[in-house]
Formats: sequence, C-alpha cells, structure tokens
Amino acid sequence: MEEKNKMTKEEALRRWESSKRKKQEHVEAIIKYMTDAYHKRTGKYPSGVEVW
Repeated sequence: MEEKNKMTKEEALRRWESSKRKKQEHVEAIIKYMTDAYHKRTGKYPSGVEVW
C-alpha cells in the first residue's frame, strides 16, 4: 500500500495565508479598475464598490 504524504499544520497555514493574500490582491485590482471605469464614464468617484 502506498503511503500518502500528509500536509503539516505549518504547510497548510502557509498555503492558506498565500491564498488569502492572492485573493486580496485580486479584489484590490478589481476595485481600482471599477473605480477608474466609473470615474471615466461619469466624472464622479463612486461612494463604494461591492466585490463578491
């Protein structure tokens, strides 16, 4: 029987933090893009941007 490699707690935490950081970077890029597009279209800045 082949033994599966188990992930250590530290490795799982490192991967989770990395994923969280990447997601935050993407959300910030989307917010910047949407804010700039709205400003270019209307001449005003939005009061908020909602990212799901």
